[in-house]
Amino acid sequence: MSGQNQIDWNPDGQSKRGDRTEMRLLPLGLVLLLASALSGQRPSDTPANADDVTLRDGAKSVVMKSIEPTRSGRLGIPSSKQYYIFRGPRAALRLTNPTPIFEFYADPSRVMSDVQLFKFETRSDRREIRVAKGAGGFGVFKIPKDRIVPTSLEEIGAGPNSTRQYRMKPTLPLSPGEYCLAQSSISYYDFGLD
Repeated sequence: MSGQNQIDWNPDGQSKRGDRTEMRLLPLGLVLLLASALSGQRPSDTPANADDVTLRDGAKSVVMKSIEPTRSGRLGIPSSKQYYIFRGPRAALRLTNPTPIFEFYADPSRVMSDVQLFKFETRSDRREIRVAKGAGGFGVFKIPKDRIVPTSLEEIGAGPNSTRQYRMKPTLPLSPGEYCLAQSSISYYDFGLD
Protein backbone atom coordinates (compact mmCIF):
# COMPACT_ATOMS: atom_id res chain seq x y z
CA MET A 1 0.00 0.00 0.00
CA SER A 2 3.00 2.29 0.53
CA GLY A 3 3.20 5.07 -2.04
CA GLN A 4 -0.35 4.64 -3.37
CA ASN A 5 -1.67 7.85 -1.86
CA GLN A 6 1.28 10.21 -1.65
CA ILE A 7 0.76 13.95 -1.72
CA ASP A 8 3.45 16.61 -1.61
CA TRP A 9 2.58 19.93 0.02
CA ASN A 10 4.18 23.31 -0.25
CA PRO A 11 3.67 26.35 2.04
CA ASP A 12 0.86 27.65 -0.20
CA GLY A 13 -1.27 24.65 0.74
CA GLN A 14 -1.22 23.20 -2.78
CA SER A 15 -0.43 19.64 -3.66
CA LYS A 16 1.19 18.46 -6.84
CA ARG A 17 -2.23 17.06 -7.76
CA GLY A 18 -3.65 20.59 -7.68
CA ASP A 19 -5.82 20.17 -4.57
CA ARG A 20 -6.21 23.29 -2.47
CA THR A 21 -7.74 23.91 0.91
CA GLU A 22 -9.53 27.25 1.00
CA MET A 23 -9.64 29.23 4.22
CA ARG A 24 -12.82 31.02 5.14
CA LEU A 25 -12.89 34.54 6.47
CA LEU A 26 -14.38 34.41 9.96
CA PRO A 27 -14.82 37.01 12.66
CA LEU A 28 -11.64 36.78 14.73
CA GLY A 29 -13.69 36.62 17.92
CA LEU A 30 -15.38 33.47 16.59
CA VAL A 31 -11.98 32.02 15.61
CA LEU A 32 -10.69 32.63 19.14
CA LEU A 33 -13.82 31.17 20.72
CA LEU A 34 -13.64 28.05 18.53
CA ALA A 35 -9.93 27.61 19.18
CA SER A 36 -10.53 27.85 22.93
CA ALA A 37 -13.47 25.48 22.91
CA LEU A 38 -11.90 22.90 20.62
CA SER A 39 -8.48 22.79 22.23
CA GLY A 40 -9.75 20.77 25.18
CA GLN A 41 -12.03 18.38 23.27
CA ARG A 42 -11.31 14.99 21.78
CA PRO A 43 -13.74 12.77 19.86
CA SER A 44 -15.30 10.33 22.32
CA ASP A 45 -15.04 7.33 19.98
CA THR A 46 -11.32 7.82 19.36
CA PRO A 47 -9.12 5.19 21.03
CA ALA A 48 -6.17 6.38 23.11
CA ASN A 49 -3.58 5.36 20.51
CA ALA A 50 -5.28 7.29 17.70
CA ASP A 51 -3.82 10.51 19.15
CA ASP A 52 -0.28 9.16 19.19
CA VAL A 53 2.37 10.62 16.93
CA THR A 54 5.49 8.51 16.56
CA LEU A 55 8.69 10.32 15.64
CA ARG A 56 11.24 8.21 13.80
CA ASP A 57 14.73 9.66 13.94
CA GLY A 58 17.07 7.27 12.16
CA ALA A 59 17.04 4.00 14.12
CA LYS A 60 15.29 5.57 17.14
CA SER A 61 11.56 6.09 17.56
CA VAL A 62 9.61 7.84 20.28
CA VAL A 63 5.92 8.49 20.93
CA MET A 64 5.64 12.26 21.10
CA LYS A 65 3.75 14.03 23.89
CA SER A 66 1.08 16.57 23.05
CA ILE A 67 1.57 20.02 24.58
CA GLU A 68 -1.02 22.70 25.27
CA PRO A 69 -0.36 26.28 24.12
CA THR A 70 -1.63 29.40 25.79
CA ARG A 71 -3.26 32.07 23.67
CA SER A 72 -2.32 35.68 23.30
CA GLY A 73 -3.56 38.35 20.98
CA ARG A 74 -5.58 41.46 20.45
CA LEU A 75 -8.82 42.27 18.72
CA GLY A 76 -8.95 45.58 16.95
CA ILE A 77 -10.59 47.40 14.09
CA PRO A 78 -7.41 48.26 12.15
CA SER A 79 -5.71 44.91 12.82
CA SER A 80 -6.15 41.76 14.87
CA LYS A 81 -3.65 39.01 15.62
CA GLN A 82 -3.77 35.78 17.59
CA TYR A 83 -0.73 33.79 18.76
CA TYR A 84 -0.27 30.39 20.34
CA ILE A 85 2.47 30.54 22.97
CA PHE A 86 4.49 27.50 24.07
CA ARG A 87 6.45 27.74 27.35
CA GLY A 88 10.22 27.66 27.30
CA PRO A 89 12.68 28.64 24.58
CA ARG A 90 13.39 24.99 23.66
CA ALA A 91 11.39 21.78 23.33
CA ALA A 92 12.37 18.91 25.61
CA LEU A 93 12.59 16.51 22.65
CA ARG A 94 15.84 17.19 20.75
CA LEU A 95 16.96 15.80 17.38
CA THR A 96 20.18 15.89 15.41
CA ASN A 97 18.74 14.27 12.25
CA PRO A 98 17.37 16.97 9.89
CA THR A 99 15.00 14.53 8.14
CA PRO A 100 12.68 13.11 10.83
CA ILE A 101 9.66 10.97 9.97
CA PHE A 102 6.28 11.28 11.71
CA GLU A 103 3.65 8.53 11.78
CA PHE A 104 0.09 9.07 13.00
CA TYR A 105 -3.57 8.19 12.48
CA ALA A 106 -5.99 10.66 10.92
CA ASP A 107 -9.39 10.96 9.28
CA PRO A 108 -8.65 10.55 5.54
CA SER A 109 -11.19 13.22 4.58
CA ARG A 110 -9.41 15.85 6.69
CA VAL A 111 -5.74 14.87 6.93
CA MET A 112 -4.59 17.15 4.11
CA SER A 113 -5.97 20.30 5.75
CA ASP A 114 -5.59 19.31 9.42
CA VAL A 115 -1.93 18.30 9.78
CA GLN A 116 0.91 20.80 9.41
CA LEU A 117 4.57 20.99 10.33
CA PHE A 118 5.79 24.47 11.18
CA LYS A 119 8.79 26.31 12.60
CA PHE A 120 8.31 28.44 15.70
CA GLU A 121 9.37 32.01 16.19
CA THR A 122 11.57 31.87 19.30
CA ARG A 123 11.88 34.34 22.14
CA SER A 124 14.11 34.21 25.24
CA ASP A 125 11.35 32.59 27.35
CA ARG A 126 8.97 31.00 24.83
CA ARG A 127 8.18 29.73 21.36
CA GLU A 128 5.22 31.17 19.48
CA ILE A 129 3.31 31.01 16.23
CA ARG A 130 0.81 33.47 14.79
CA VAL A 131 -2.39 31.56 14.04
CA ALA A 132 -4.73 34.32 12.93
CA LYS A 133 -4.48 37.78 11.41
CA GLY A 134 -7.09 40.15 10.09
CA ALA A 135 -8.63 43.58 10.08
CA GLY A 136 -11.93 45.06 11.12
CA GLY A 137 -12.56 42.34 13.69
CA PHE A 138 -12.34 39.58 11.04
CA GLY A 139 -9.46 37.18 10.65
CA VAL A 140 -8.24 34.15 8.81
CA PHE A 141 -7.17 31.21 10.94
CA LYS A 142 -3.92 30.03 9.35
CA ILE A 143 -0.22 29.82 10.01
CA PRO A 144 2.01 32.21 8.01
CA LYS A 145 3.37 30.64 4.82
CA ASP A 146 6.96 31.41 5.76
CA ARG A 147 6.60 29.25 8.91
CA ILE A 148 5.10 26.16 7.24
CA VAL A 149 7.54 23.38 6.42
CA PRO A 150 6.88 21.67 3.06
CA THR A 151 6.19 17.96 3.62
CA SER A 152 5.22 14.78 1.84
CA LEU A 153 2.34 12.72 3.20
CA GLU A 154 1.98 9.02 2.50
CA GLU A 155 -0.86 6.71 3.51
CA ILE A 156 0.72 3.55 4.96
CA GLY A 157 -2.17 1.51 6.37
CA ALA A 158 -5.51 1.23 8.11
CA GLY A 159 -6.13 2.75 11.52
CA PRO A 160 -8.75 2.43 14.26
CA ASN A 161 -12.32 3.75 13.83
CA SER A 162 -12.18 4.44 10.07
CA THR A 163 -8.92 6.37 10.32
CA ARG A 164 -5.87 5.72 8.17
CA GLN A 165 -2.23 5.62 9.19
CA TYR A 166 0.04 8.22 7.58
CA ARG A 167 3.74 8.97 7.31
CA MET A 168 4.85 12.60 6.99
CA LYS A 169 8.36 13.76 6.09
CA PRO A 170 9.86 17.17 5.39
CA THR A 171 10.65 17.43 1.67
CA LEU A 172 13.94 19.20 2.46
CA PRO A 173 16.26 18.78 5.47
CA LEU A 174 15.21 20.96 8.41
CA SER A 175 17.46 23.78 9.56
CA PRO A 176 18.31 24.01 13.28
CA GLY A 177 15.49 25.48 15.33
CA GLU A 178 12.23 24.77 17.13
CA TYR A 179 9.37 22.97 15.36
CA CYS A 180 5.85 21.69 15.91
CA LEU A 181 3.56 19.15 14.27
CA ALA A 182 -0.04 20.36 14.62
CA GLN A 183 -3.11 18.18 14.17
CA SER A 184 -6.55 19.77 13.74
CA SER A 185 -5.65 22.87 15.80
CA ILE A 186 -6.15 20.59 18.81
CA SER A 187 -2.95 18.60 19.31
CA TYR A 188 0.55 20.04 19.17
CA TYR A 189 3.79 18.02 19.25
CA ASP A 190 7.00 20.03 19.65
CA PHE A 191 10.64 19.18 19.04
CA GLY A 192 13.89 20.95 18.36
CA LEU A 193 16.72 20.35 15.94
CA ASP A 194 20.25 21.08 17.17
